[in-house]
Amino acid sequence: MSAPLFTRLLLCSSLLASLSAARTEFTVAALKVMPAAGDAAANYARFETYARQAAASGAHLIVTPECYLDGYMGSTKFRPGMNRETMLESHTETMDGPTLRKVAALARELKVHLLFGFSERRGGGLFNTTALFGPDGALIGRYSKSHPLPGELYDAGGELPVFETALGRMGVLICFDRQPPENARILALKGAQFIVVPAFGRVREPMDEDLMMQSRAHENGICIIYVSQHNAFVADPDGVITDQARSDTRDMLMFGRVVLDERIHDRNSYRVRHPELYRPLLESSPAVKSPPP
Repeated sequence: MSAPLFTRLLLCSSLLASLSAARTEFTVAALKVMPAAGDAAANYARFETYARQAAASGAHLIVTPECYLDGYMGSTKFRPGMNRETMLESHTETMDGPTLRKVAALARELKVHLLFGFSERRGGGLFNTTALFGPDGALIGRYSKSHPLPGELYDAGGELPVFETALGRMGVLICFDRQPPENARILALKGAQFIVVPAFGRVREPMDEDLMMQSRAHENGICIIYVSQHNAFVADPDGVITDQARSDTRDMLMFGRVVLDERIHDRNSYRVRHPELYRPLLESSPAVKSPPP
């Protein structure tokens, strides 16, 4: 082997080794907070108080639960009698609305990333959305829930984006979006190093939250940040919950450390795949069978 070629190979090997050894850490603060139903002003005021506390304590990323601003008014399960017209008129905001402008200004003032959940009015559409603002106050991107359930008044979002941030490559799934395993896998394949999962629900079984998110983290070799009004935690790429706050009655901030290191995407279930076997995933969902008489 010629000396120049050997030198180039050695440099490439050194570069790959340095990339695989790269390590990033940041602190997330999750609002494990029950929002007031339909009271956007009060919910924003509490958010700002918690955000200032979180930033003063060193948080780099601050996250709210699902539809925090309006208190998840778009679910007839939680808000019987609610309809789409009332939602659009009374409990939504546009991306450039007054509250979202305040969120952007707060991110810029505190120099943090803010992931903020609200019911979005977009044209004639109604979406369950999280907006991600950077430390300069600019909108990095938004994600709208892709798998709303029957009884939710929201339109389905049509994308699974990955956001490039100073913290790392971030994906977002909202509540039930976490359950189809394809969603987390697609985000990981798109390069997501961590996924944030804002949620709102009454079912607090470990299988639906802790264990499911530990599995998603482990099988994809990524970090998961989960936040609802009852439970907030960080799961590392080995599927281990490293930080957690759980309570049905007490509002609080959950502080967690997110470590992005050589374990990210280093999982055989992620790396050793056979896509030619997965064609049924592209087919329509199987019809629900009626129970036998």
